[in-house]
Amino acid sequence: MPFSGATRARAWNAPVVSMTPTPDARGYWLAAADGEVQGAGDAAVYGPPPPSSLNRPVVGMAATPDGAGYWLVASDGGIFTFGAARFYGSTGAMRLNRPITAMLATPDGAGYWLVASDGGVFTFGDARYHGSTGNQSLSAPVVGAAATPDGAGYWLTTAAGRVYPFGDATPQQPAASTASSAAAPADTSDPAPVVGIAATSDGGGYWLAHSDGEVAPFGDAGLGGGSAAPAPAGGIVAVAAPGPPPAATRAAHWALAQIGKPYVYGGTGPDGFDCSGLVMSAYGAVGIHLPRVAQDQYDAGPLLAAGATLEPGDVVFFGTPSGITHDGIYVGNGNMVDAPHTGATVRVEPFQWPDYVGASRPL
Repeated sequence: MPFSGATRARAWNAPVVSMTPTPDARGYWLAAADGEVQGAGDAAVYGPPPPSSLNRPVVGMAATPDGAGYWLVASDGGIFTFGAARFYGSTGAMRLNRPITAMLATPDGAGYWLVASDGGVFTFGDARYHGSTGNQSLSAPVVGAAATPDGAGYWLTTAAGRVYPFGDATPQQPAASTASSAAAPADTSDPAPVVGIAATSDGGGYWLAHSDGEVAPFGDAGLGGGSAAPAPAGGIVAVAAPGPPPAATRAAHWALAQIGKPYVYGGTGPDGFDCSGLVMSAYGAVGIHLPRVAQDQYDAGPLLAAGATLEPGDVVFFGTPSGITHDGIYVGNGNMVDAPHTGATVRVEPFQWPDYVGASRPL
């Protein structure tokens, strides 16, 4: 069943390491290093997390094509299956030269690839080997992988932004519309490391996600389709198909990564927030400027029609139209993430308060 509000309100006990969209891109899962999974939107959580005494931390996640299950992978290549996901093998019993850092499923979900930090590729089920960087000297570790739509190729990316194509994956140049700001398809001195790669649905491009939330589009990828989320403490090490989520969803994810930080009157982070400070900072992290005060954020709109279906990332307001007293960010399943009041921490809770006045969908 979808994640309940009560469970989602718990703070993370370990760093978030992976974000995986649902197949219809209307939700996503977050996975932590201890194997805890939380869902937003239409992402359902299947079963309890792995045992608390893991031999190695979880480093990645991949979903089945129908969204009815997922895999978690540990740094030693140990595989944990949930829902409809099936076990096809692992490297858990192997002596690896380098730790596993990424996992991706085949298009039909009947297999998967595991990728080590040196670019070594391990295949299981119907996954086919198309090459690796395991015998190359890399200037930075491999941190992510993305498959082509037909599963006949994949890209590997290093933390420095170097992308290696294999099989029918093709090299891509920075997207023309953002060529001046996109990272080059080679190692750069960008101080914010790359933390993942996500391919476009047609395989004609990909996005590289950086740890500060910046996203570089290549090929037919475009920032209009969204981008990967900024990394909370510990870094996101996997961004999975079908592609990066919209900016509003990224803002929601950024806000979720602040769970557990204290309410601070006037706070805009990074160590504490008030309600509008959290909303402003979350949207600022994805390149959308909002006013500082909740009333001004409400007035800035654009407001949704009364009764409109909310989407993750919508800003929800409380009070009266001319007297907004609180706001938060909707994260799905009737919940919002907010910084509620002095003495509390950033948390997830139901948004259906008696003084709920409406919502906006920032552009």
